[in-house]
Amino acid sequence: MTSIDRTAYPGFARMVSARELTANFTPAADEVAWARAMTKTDQHLLALMVWLKCYRHLRYFPSLDEVPDPVVVHIRGLLGLPENVVTEVDASRTAKRHREFVRARLGVKYDSAEVREIAEAAIRVAAQSKGSG
Repeated sequence: MTSIDRTAYPGFARMVSARELTANFTPAADEVAWARAMTKTDQHLLALMVWLKCYRHLRYFPSLDEVPDPVVVHIRGLLGLPENVVTEVDASRTAKRHREFVRARLGVKYDSAEVREIAEAAIRVAAQSKGSG
């Protein structure tokens, strides 16, 4: 079976290097200002910033518990937050709102019906090509 690292499906590297942390997960000053304006608590600030940086890197929203500790520690440190601040959202409504904030900031359109249609078409093409090989 092919390793997930060798597929087109993006994911986190097993080991996140300092170079990768700096290149992909360091928030810019305007991103920090935006996230602070969108949140009221340190916990929500950290979660929103983690999702922003992860979405930019992966092009999808990982579950917050899937984000490697070095990424969270890096972002938390740059935000100047205490170590006891964790990446949790207290309600699914908050998580949904945070994802909407990130999409709006990045100019990403989300249409679940359209996404399902595209995925279904891609699966059909892949199934046909796999069957003919």
